[in-house]
Amino acid sequence: MSLFNTVDVSCPSCGASVEFDAVFSLNADRRPDLRAAILDGSFQRQQCSACGKQFRLDPEMTYMDVGRGQWIAVFPVDKVEQWQELEKQTLATFAKAYGDKAPAAAREIGAGLKARLCFGWSALREKIVAQEAGLDDVILELTKAVLVRGLDNPPVETGTEMRLVGVEGDWLVIAWLAAADETVKEVLRAPRSLYNELASDTMPPSALQSAMSSGPFTDINRLLLPATTAA
Repeated sequence: MSLFNTVDVSCPSCGASVEFDAVFSLNADRRPDLRAAILDGSFQRQQCSACGKQFRLDPEMTYMDVGRGQWIAVFPVDKVEQWQELEKQTLATFAKAYGDKAPAAAREIGAGLKARLCFGWSALREKIVAQEAGLDDVILELTKAVLVRGLDNPPVETGTEMRLVGVEGDWLVIAWLAAADETVKEVLRAPRSLYNELASDTMPPSALQSAMSSGPFTDINRLLLPATTAA
């Protein structure tokens, strides 16, 4: 089931108190409409009654889609530098819910789930888009790394994320987004053949691939961010 809790948050524009039904757990099998709302960007977004500005509540939730084999712990994007501690927390949570510390029936469900950790709505949306397109998220991150190395002036800077936003035929649509508000800064179309080439490589895993697949935080940021601890 999907779990919500009513909370009061301050509007980032005017500071007024806004009542939100904040999601804590989302079951996409039972609520495909909420999965669709994540994809179209409308989920957990509403208008401030005082100033009329729309804003989106930062995610802190678990997302589960048994039919598609996904279990994802999602945290606000401003906690990404705490990824190492939150990765441990994610592994512990999954172990109790669906892993080796869970009841037998739950372990049976967990055998078909891939545990992941991500930060922010754009990262969660990327996981959903990639799965729908049949893309392995580790290989996707390797594809991003190759693309960045091949660009003369990639728009890589603090507060900017590189995210898969769609797949159009034989092309991967990748955007550089402002992490804070998901504003698109630049869009790149990359041939899916590049991903396919990396996916079909029979050589032993590279150091980058091994690092990327060493935990549930399957994101190139795990190689770029300093180690810190969760508050």
